[in-house]
Amino acid sequence: MPDTDLEHHLARARTQLLDAIHQPPLSQIAGRATKLRQRRRAVRAGGTLAAVVMIGVALLRPWAGSPQATIPPADTPPSGPVYAAAGITINGLVTGVPEIPDLPGAVVDVEFADPDRGYVISTGGGFASTQDGGLTWQRQTLPPDPGQELILFPDGRLALDNGQLSPDGGRTWQDAPKQDARPPTAADKTELLRLGRHNAVEVWSPEYGRRGALAQQPPITVTWVAARPTADGVWWVGGSVTDGSGRPALASSRDGGRTWVPKPLDAPPGQAQISVLGRRAYAVVLGADRELRAILHSTDGGETFVRTRTGGTAEPATLAGEAIPLLDGRLLVTTGSRRWYVSDDEGATFAEARGSLPVVGPLRRTWAGYVAYDLFGAPAGWLAFSPDGSTWRKLHIR
Repeated sequence: MPDTDLEHHLARARTQLLDAIHQPPLSQIAGRATKLRQRRRAVRAGGTLAAVVMIGVALLRPWAGSPQATIPPADTPPSGPVYAAAGITINGLVTGVPEIPDLPGAVVDVEFADPDRGYVISTGGGFASTQDGGLTWQRQTLPPDPGQELILFPDGRLALDNGQLSPDGGRTWQDAPKQDARPPTAADKTELLRLGRHNAVEVWSPEYGRRGALAQQPPITVTWVAARPTADGVWWVGGSVTDGSGRPALASSRDGGRTWVPKPLDAPPGQAQISVLGRRAYAVVLGADRELRAILHSTDGGETFVRTRTGGTAEPATLAGEAIPLLDGRLLVTTGSRRWYVSDDEGATFAEARGSLPVVGPLRRTWAGYVAYDLFGAPAGWLAFSPDGSTWRKLHIR
């Protein structure tokens, strides 16, 4: 059969198949969002449902003849316990995994390049990587005096805060080469902006490590830098204005830090940081000991903000890590009291997520999602990863 005839035949077959599939009303689709996210996590743990999904994909895409589509899924052990409350789910340890590494010291930094590839570093010089979403881990050796922070670049390469670089996921490390001493003017798409010495915003490169402080610093006193740019390429930094009043402020850059737009906030004095999901954004203002002094909400990507909450004694009175805007429109935070809270009114009020959720430490942004630290409390020190903040999986390492 000629190629053109085959393409027409396959297109007709696909159209007929799609027409035969019953499509539920849009209101039902929206109402099932939470259940679908839970099912996707069950796919990773179960395997049986994964096989069904692969068959469905093959039927819907008859032209996709890649070898991966015909390989049966590997046997996976049954899933473990599930902890849940208020639409937040943590899938526990999977039974039958042969080894759960216990790194020396305490885990201080976790990074995920995508939902499968992740890295962990501990205070005792421990380092491990995963290629299957945290189910199994491979221990690897760090160079002497590696520091306590990982830097993960957009292309998946790694650096340590001591300046050493790894082009191969931490298997080997090398000193950063010499570079031009001139201050960098901006970060390109392979580079990152980070908070450096003396509250300066620095550029980090996968080829050179720390390139130095930006030539044009943001017009605010910076105390916080986003872990990554937004989906449309905006870098955000937070802190306070420079006039000594302590008024919180943000600044944004659409050109990698070459130019900045300041955004003073109408809120009590403190240090600002921001969480963004699409056009929704939340600015939080923190005081001493991460006291939660204000929450401001934006529906236009941070162009304008409306204050929805002013701090007080009501929980959440503190913020551990970062606030997470959820896909269903709610806002998730954890506190210094190690509890989970959710808001369905743009941060004006919160309800504690009780249920069976364990105590937890800070929630922090990584390139591919979020990491929950100190799950179940000391001395357990477990970790969990989530791509969206709603459905988490406990990592088989600590």
